[in-house]
Amino acid sequence: MDKHLDSVVIKDKIQRKELTLVYSQGDGILSGLLQGMMENRIKEARVEEVCGKIAEAVVNCMEGQKYKKIDLKDTEILRASGNFKVTGDDLWGNLHVFTAGRKPVSGTMVKGTAAENFQLKLSFID
Repeated sequence: MDKHLDSVVIKDKIQRKELTLVYSQGDGILSGLLQGMMENRIKEARVEEVCGKIAEAVVNCMEGQKYKKIDLKDTEILRASGNFKVTGDDLWGNLHVFTAGRKPVSGTMVKGTAAENFQLKLSFID
C-alpha cells in the first residue's frame, strides 16, 4: 500500500485570514512581503488589495505585441494581485499591478520601493 495520501477529508471549516503590510517610505515592496510572510509564519498567500503609491518600480508588461520594461516613479497603484509562496528564505510568485494615471500600466512588478503608508493586504490559510 502507498504511504502517501492523495487527498484528505477536512471536517472543520477552513477560514482565510488576512494580514495587512504597511510600508514606510523607501521600503522594498517584495522584500517587505517576504519579511512579513516569514515573521507571521505564512507559507502561501494571495494579494487581495493594495492602497497607496510606490516611490519607484520596474514593471514588465506587453504593449501591443512587444515586451516592455517600464520605470515608474511616484505612481498610485489601483489594483494588485498575485500568489506567493515562501520556501526556505526565498519568495516565489508574481505581483501584478495596475496603475492610475492618464496612461495606466498593467504588468508584473520586478522591483519596487514604497511611498509612505503603502499597504498590501494578504489572505492566507493558517
